[in-house]
Amino acid sequence: MFPTTIWTRILEAGAQDADAMDDFGRRYRAPVLEHVRARGFRGGDAEDLCQEVFLRVFQGGVLAKADRNRGRFRSLLRSVTTHVLQDRLRKRRDLPVDDLDPADDDGGGEAFDQVWAWHLTERALERLNEQGSPYYKVLRGHLSGEKQDRNKLWIARRKLTEGIRREVADTCLSQEDFEAELAYLTPFLRPTGNS
Repeated sequence: MFPTTIWTRILEAGAQDADAMDDFGRRYRAPVLEHVRARGFRGGDAEDLCQEVFLRVFQGGVLAKADRNRGRFRSLLRSVTTHVLQDRLRKRRDLPVDDLDPADDDGGGEAFDQVWAWHLTERALERLNEQGSPYYKVLRGHLSGEKQDRNKLWIARRKLTEGIRREVADTCLSQEDFEAELAYLTPFLRPTGNS
């Protein structure tokens, strides 16, 4: 289940493989940019900071030094993003930096993890669409407030759950890592309101 994990691509990107670097940036730009925006940066500022995160990841050798046995990939990316934001705030000197501790959930850790979970869900939905699954339309219709056949909706949710599980597995090395990551992310994946 885990032979082609994201860590393989991380190591390739860390070795400056252009295809792997492009894949990495395309795959993880959205959660980084959304987190930067959630921390109060807008427009060009947010785009610049997002670009700075990926420059630091690639040019700073972060991926080449990344040790998959030391932690989760999500945590690595969150940490780099937080450090880039801290550096920007230090330069501005008009905003406190103390609330951006990468290990502190109040400093944006849970916010990043929520964005990460949404990103995994979007990727799973995109895969259903790319596969031409009829359940993609069922889910999109449901999200738009359209009444759906209960049986089709139940199957569509199951397909989406399977897709999310695959996305999580892509970032894990073992069944144990997968189960721990899934257990951690599950509260962020639960629907809110009446879904």
